[in-house]
Amino acid sequence: MFRLVALGLVGAALLLAGCGGGGEPVSDRAGADAANGKELFSQKCGSCHALADAATIAQVGPNLDDAFAYACVQGFDEGTFYDIVRLQIDLPARDGQMPADLVTGQDAVDVAAYVASVAGDDVEGCGETETGGADTTSAAGAG
Repeated sequence: MFRLVALGLVGAALLLAGCGGGGEPVSDRAGADAANGKELFSQKCGSCHALADAATIAQVGPNLDDAFAYACVQGFDEGTFYDIVRLQIDLPARDGQMPADLVTGQDAVDVAAYVASVAGDDVEGCGETETGGADTTSAAGAG
């Protein structure tokens, strides 16, 4: 199951990368308020999604730390995670349990920025380095 989620995230990242499509970015995260995003996540998303930083343990939707772990270790960056989360907020699965328009506008930007900044942080081999990229060195040297 974990590998399927990771494969889906990688596929979504490739689609978001443009692949010659020239489409508009999902949203501008420059003005995102991660503190507001954390509060909104706890209120509106945490009852379904587990996320270590938010201290949520729900099991209805995907565990977001687990969902982003493999992609993080592979070197995908926070901007890619932001785009994926934002896309999932804007276009939840038709037959899924996540309601449409749970958060919208700036609130959606804030939640996506928050999740992107913390998802997978507790996974060995993930995290920021001094250069701002994902740190994959500890995963390569791990046992």
